[in-house]
Amino acid sequence: MARATVLRDSGLIDLIDGPLETIAEGFQFTEGPLWLPDGSLLWQDIKAERTYRLPPGGGPAGVLRERNGAANGQTFGPDGLVYFCEQNGRRVSRMAPDGSGVETVAERFEGRRLNSPNDIVCRPDGLLFFTDPPYGVPSPEQKELPFEGVFALSASGELRLVVSEGFEKPNGLAFAPDGETLYVCDTAKDHVRAFQIDGEGAVVPGSDRIFATMDPEEKGGPDGLKVDREGRVYVAVAQGIWVYRSDGDLLGILALPKRPSNLNWWGRDGKGLAITAVDAVHRVSLKVEGLTPPFLPS
Repeated sequence: MARATVLRDSGLIDLIDGPLETIAEGFQFTEGPLWLPDGSLLWQDIKAERTYRLPPGGGPAGVLRERNGAANGQTFGPDGLVYFCEQNGRRVSRMAPDGSGVETVAERFEGRRLNSPNDIVCRPDGLLFFTDPPYGVPSPEQKELPFEGVFALSASGELRLVVSEGFEKPNGLAFAPDGETLYVCDTAKDHVRAFQIDGEGAVVPGSDRIFATMDPEEKGGPDGLKVDREGRVYVAVAQGIWVYRSDGDLLGILALPKRPSNLNWWGRDGKGLAITAVDAVHRVSLKVEGLTPPFLPS
């Protein structure tokens, strides 16, 4: 099979180790892929409000959960449970990897309902961070928070606002290998911001910067985001997965048939990407290792 197609190549093709494969299709709007240690893959179909599971070795995907609150991004927490954002449920919940034991972790900040939690990441110390844009708020009158931002969340449910200033639609987020630099997409503003985060989960004053800006003519701002072990940043944007060096220079674009929404690392070593894109889920092998969730169960 032919290798994956790379656009604007400045070295990205050398990181690709195989073709772009379609491993599942026929959905409404896929999001939030998450590889499990048993070799299976979870993802969401937001419009159908279902969580799907692809068994190890492939085969037809099955429904893991129905009526999931239009779940979106998901990751492993320090307790080995899957933490996920409910776009329509307007909360962060968690469950066992088999879909059982679902419970709410956070749904209010200072007495007000969250907007619409979108994507989530866990830091090596166990503190979780999630974005809260307004996508799932039914109407302006039902929006209770006067801002869109990034929150820090402990496994015990303690919630604190990390940053909101300057955000319009915060979306995908991920930490750099140092565990201190946090990248956050703003879909509405066509850019990725970077912050230094201290041990308490607060932004280091003066550290806010624009890491990368996408071309607004691409008609699709940045959505999901991940980082590999060498610090490269992978962003789901129109055309495909845009890959940046740690200094913000574009390395190239992994082309996709349809616009991707999110991505995550495939395998325990992360030497592959699982990519959700409209009605399908794709996979591609890499020669580099991804920064897999720090609490990936053994």
